[in-house]
Amino acid sequence: MNWNAKRLWVLICMTSVAWGSAGVTAAEDAAEGGMNKSLSSAKEAAEAAREATRDAARRTAEGNSETAEAADLPAPIIYVPPPRGRAVHTAGAGTRGISGDDIRLAVVAPTDHVALTTRAQPTLYWFVSADTNTRIDITVTDENAIDPLLELTVPGPVKRGIHALRLADQGLELDADKTYHWSVALVSDAKRRSNDKFVEGYIARTPVTSVLEQSLESAQETFAPYALSGIWYDAMDELFGAIEKKPASRRLRRQQIALLEQANLSEVASYAVRRER
Repeated sequence: MNWNAKRLWVLICMTSVAWGSAGVTAAEDAAEGGMNKSLSSAKEAAEAAREATRDAARRTAEGNSETAEAADLPAPIIYVPPPRGRAVHTAGAGTRGISGDDIRLAVVAPTDHVALTTRAQPTLYWFVSADTNTRIDITVTDENAIDPLLELTVPGPVKRGIHALRLADQGLELDADKTYHWSVALVSDAKRRSNDKFVEGYIARTPVTSVLEQSLESAQETFAPYALSGIWYDAMDELFGAIEKKPASRRLRRQQIALLEQANLSEVASYAVRRER
């Protein structure tokens, strides 16, 4: 083999080695890339599995909570009207606001008898069916007196829903064994009060009996013993307080709806149903 042929042979061998080395390097890079992709996919799959497990755990916990609450659901609250009291008649609840939209008022209490409280300063609840800019007046009067014990003006706008009048905030106390009249009026014309549309209720303060006291001591939720004993105002106030502490409790809201329906407060109950959903 002459010199030129030897040189050509060496170059061919060197080129083959270089190509072989490059091929190995490329193969290694490809293998490493595939491994990295596999590791990344595995990590993503593991994270997805962990997230699915967490979601399942959350759903199970929520389901258990709802199941427990449903299992703990007692019979609907029962209101037993008191033997005392007399039938009273209220003014029509339908009225028309200055905007021309139908506005209806309601006292959140029975209207066919004198409802009871054991408290010197109970909370009185009232309802307005829609937002209104019309002024609302609330009065509380001793049934045997002429002048009101309390005259409160709620200037508009007033939001739709259930509102509370806390007598403690007004410094008013009810005497025991007295009957009081209270009313909520929509005042469309302050100069012509005869055009007021209003609703009214009656309330009397009564002592706590020994039977009620024992029931309250053993009850986890005190609104039920109050209702069963015919103490409407305290039952409703305790129920509102319980809902305020647990606003997401469907059980408590259903109890509220049941209590409202027993007092023929269908529109207020319908409002509570929408709030429950």
